[in-house]
Amino acid sequence: MSDANTPPPPDTPENVRTRSLVVLSFWSVVLLLGLPLWWITTSIYRAPLPLNEMQSWANGRACRAEFPLLVDVEAPLLPDPEHLLKTVQHALDDANDFSAHHLRLRLSRSESEYDVKDGRNVLHSTPSSSPSDSQHEEDENVAAILRLTPGASGSTHSYQLSNSSRVIDLYYSPSYNPSSTASSTSLSIFISNTLQEIFAEEQQMISHLLSSSAPTPPPSSLSSGSTNSSNGSNKINAVEIQRKMSRILRYSPTYHLTFSMFTASGTPTSWEIEKSIDDYLQPLLDALSGISNFTVDSQIQFYASLSPNVIPSWVPDNPDQQQLEGQQLMEQPGKWVLKKEDLSSFINSAEWPLVSITSYPTINFIVYIPPKGETPLAISESATNAFLLPQWGGVMVLNPKPDSPSDHLSKEDLKPALDIFAAQLLSLLGAPSHPPSLPIRLDSLTRQRSAELLTSASSTLGSLYRLTKALPSISIPTSVSTSVGSTLSSLSNACRELKKGRFGGTGGALEEGRNAASQAEKAFFEKSMVGQVYFPEEHKVAVYLPLMGPVGVPLVMSAFKELMKLFKDWKLRRAGIVTA
Repeated sequence: MSDANTPPPPDTPENVRTRSLVVLSFWSVVLLLGLPLWWITTSIYRAPLPLNEMQSWANGRACRAEFPLLVDVEAPLLPDPEHLLKTVQHALDDANDFSAHHLRLRLSRSESEYDVKDGRNVLHSTPSSSPSDSQHEEDENVAAILRLTPGASGSTHSYQLSNSSRVIDLYYSPSYNPSSTASSTSLSIFISNTLQEIFAEEQQMISHLLSSSAPTPPPSSLSSGSTNSSNGSNKINAVEIQRKMSRILRYSPTYHLTFSMFTASGTPTSWEIEKSIDDYLQPLLDALSGISNFTVDSQIQFYASLSPNVIPSWVPDNPDQQQLEGQQLMEQPGKWVLKKEDLSSFINSAEWPLVSITSYPTINFIVYIPPKGETPLAISESATNAFLLPQWGGVMVLNPKPDSPSDHLSKEDLKPALDIFAAQLLSLLGAPSHPPSLPIRLDSLTRQRSAELLTSASSTLGSLYRLTKALPSISIPTSVSTSVGSTLSSLSNACRELKKGRFGGTGGALEEGRNAASQAEKAFFEKSMVGQVYFPEEHKVAVYLPLMGPVGVPLVMSAFKELMKLFKDWKLRRAGIVTA
């Protein structure tokens, strides 16, 4: 029986050699096959991005946006119009403290050479023009046409601007004498003040939009754009601009309009909304088609009650009777009134179906029909009996006429509501409230949206630049590089078109800005990148530890034992002892 303390027999040289070869083979597989395979399968592909150019656009150094507004001047009866134009141009340049937005006057050519179409001055070929000239079309946008004509006898300088035209009819005093310095200066100042007043709100809006990215400082004061004219004054301040920006919807190529009739009872049961939209609103939507497209739907909701905390109060027509209470107050002639503080909670979101399943921003327009027991219902301090909800839509309280059918709203009944909704739509989109000319306001909206898209795309590029710098381990697919390249190209084109004065139309600044913003958002919200933003580096430890524990420890320990054995054999050989 063998002793338990007897050591085991020594390994044979063949066993030692076999064990060393096994360890070596395992490490060879790990180093020659495992590590390269791991490196290839886990390497992060980062497509090259023009980071310096992206940063330049984000900081506003790549492009100095300019908005040159061309004003054609027609003065068929004015003596020496060239001298007057130079004087007015100098007055405009001296009064303008925001150089990115400036007015440029040009003496209009003969009608045989030019026609104004859709805000563009199109050059027609003439028999004396060369073939190259006949193929060229000058499509710089015309902001307005200033028509100078003498006024009535004894009148002073005045101007008139219609609601449906870009033509500014300016009537100068018949006593105007171009050879008199005082007379010429008076007319020049009046023309300059008139043009500044018309485009003052647009200038302030564009200045506000560019101030976040462009290095150009905004106007320090508004005196040049808030001057008096024969029709009054139009003063704009920073608080008003900020308030207006808070209600404007973010730009979208397409908006969805939802027209809803909410009646507190079971009547009316129908309304001619389609015909009303076609007659009263569709012309405006067609005019806005160059900026955004619109889809439209409608709905009716019966027995739609107001929010529980909105309670109209009875107000008698005679102010002296407001001290009455209870039944005595209700017996007095008057009306139901909604206070201003009730408007913020007017919409009963819990019961009113106002959710539209569309991929576009939705603008809601609501016609509310109060119950007979609360008719007439008025909104306090509102001449239109309507109110606007910023970035959401508009509401109008419509009291049915006594002589109209109670179960149907005709097109004539809906005309006041559609007129108000048209004005609210322009306000939500950001159109200036001044001047009254709709074509000029829509042109101003085009330039404002161009500036908004330019700054939005540049800001998105800056966010993508900071993201790639902050997360060096995030992958950047080729699609992101392609989208960034398209964004930079569209931004350059938009900047070029702005300087040329081509804001709308095919290939204009608005279209290029729209493409730039779309491509920039596509690059930033790449689905393969969004998931990695929320994948911390610590999660890698949880992935690799289960692998490194069972596999790495045996390999490291076996390699350590073999190295220790080799070191021990080396020391024995050095001491002259020959191992068996």
